[in-house]
Amino acid sequence: MARYTLLILLSILVTPIQAQIEQCEILYLKDAIVISEYLPCPRHALDSFYVEGNLYICFDGKRVIIRGDANYNRSLIRRYGANVDIPECLKNSEEWDNLVDWFNYDGSYNLDFSKHLRREYKRVLSNDFYKRAGKKSIYVVYHFEGEIVMYKMKRKIILWKGFRDPIYTLKTVKSSKFAVLKKAERLRSLTEEEVKSMKLKKTDNNYINLFVPE
Repeated sequence: MARYTLLILLSILVTPIQAQIEQCEILYLKDAIVISEYLPCPRHALDSFYVEGNLYICFDGKRVIIRGDANYNRSLIRRYGANVDIPECLKNSEEWDNLVDWFNYDGSYNLDFSKHLRREYKRVLSNDFYKRAGKKSIYVVYHFEGEIVMYKMKRKIILWKGFRDPIYTLKTVKSSKFAVLKKAERLRSLTEEEVKSMKLKKTDNNYINLFVPE
């Protein structure tokens, strides 16, 4: 009897701890900007290599970290559970065929597959590379229209794992407030006016090499 009482008490205590999602809201954005940052390697031997940094979406005067793969909604909800109602379209979302979308340059459900940012293993291809005065980083920047999901968690969770290497150490990214792609309806390059207003300068690059530790 004592054993069953202990199990019941443990289930009561553990459930709220495991249910981490406190807010979950689907937003439709018509005039957002996506920014992927790439940090320069400090070693001279690798001066043409970059390390993948954060991915942001900017809208309504805010800059928010975003996971650019819609499949992450499904795994996030299953892994962390929720203290709020989750929209059925997220709980029961289908898993997108990454291979087909990658070959078709379709970034609807994964931003790394579009023509604006073509992510391969050790390089990124794009015609939307920019730099900013006084910064050594390089950015892929483009316009976004579509749906994202805004999350608020009870505690910070790991969004991207970092790495420790003799050449470069990248910190793990943790956050309790972030966005996840739901569906990109339309992606396009920036206009000249948008480039000027963001104080960006277009580069001649159509690809960059990525430093990926073995």
